[in-house]
Amino acid sequence: MIDGGHLHLSVPDSTRFGYRIARGQVDETVAGEEVLADIEKLRADIAIFRCPAGCLRQVRSLVESGLPPIHADTLVYYRCDLPARLDTGLRGPAPDVPASVRRATLDDGVAIAGIVRSGFDGYRNHYHANPLLREQDIIEGYIEWARSYTRPQTGKCTWVVETERGVVGFATCGEYSGQREVEIVLNAVDPTHNGKGLYSLLLHSLLNHYACSGFDTLAISTQVWNYKVQRVWMRCGLLMSHAFDTYHVNSRHLCRGNT
Repeated sequence: MIDGGHLHLSVPDSTRFGYRIARGQVDETVAGEEVLADIEKLRADIAIFRCPAGCLRQVRSLVESGLPPIHADTLVYYRCDLPARLDTGLRGPAPDVPASVRRATLDDGVAIAGIVRSGFDGYRNHYHANPLLREQDIIEGYIEWARSYTRPQTGKCTWVVETERGVVGFATCGEYSGQREVEIVLNAVDPTHNGKGLYSLLLHSLLNHYACSGFDTLAISTQVWNYKVQRVWMRCGLLMSHAFDTYHVNSRHLCRGNT
């Protein structure tokens, strides 16, 4: 990995989109000049960074430097106190169809890819805000991201919800045992199975499993406009905890080439 002070060169993004792309997360104390220095050090065509929602320090500095960032999205995080959940009896609503939840294997990769392709069709994330990036490449990135969690590795796993028709939903998880926290990184249910309670079954199953496994917190995030899933999370006992703004900064030569 090639690093600046706050950004790093993203090989997967650079390979997928055909630009030299740097990524990172900064806090309120980081000046825009520091972000600009990283962009120049890494020779980034596109820089993508997240900062606490409402923080404008980096934005103002970059605008003054002639690199106005694109506000690409706002990501909201929800959390659940898992020990407190143990006191509720760990019950969840029954789905409308017979279904079960289990850990995924490599054999589930094709089904998961299909769910991503249909479930995220038309879904807007921060990549869509950048006119330089192609829609098809964004979908392929989601598929690559999801399937990477099905490979056996420490701290990453995937769960699937299955009916008599096979795998119809999934959730990829980062298990941070040292912090006693699990994060649902990416999740979806095949749109043809919406409204049957399968997403709620999957989420309740994960909440129950990790509560009983000694984890303290489950976290999950989505774009702020995705109201429907946030209502599900609130019904499951999750509360909003914080949010990040995502910005894209296109290099001067790319901006000139598109004017």
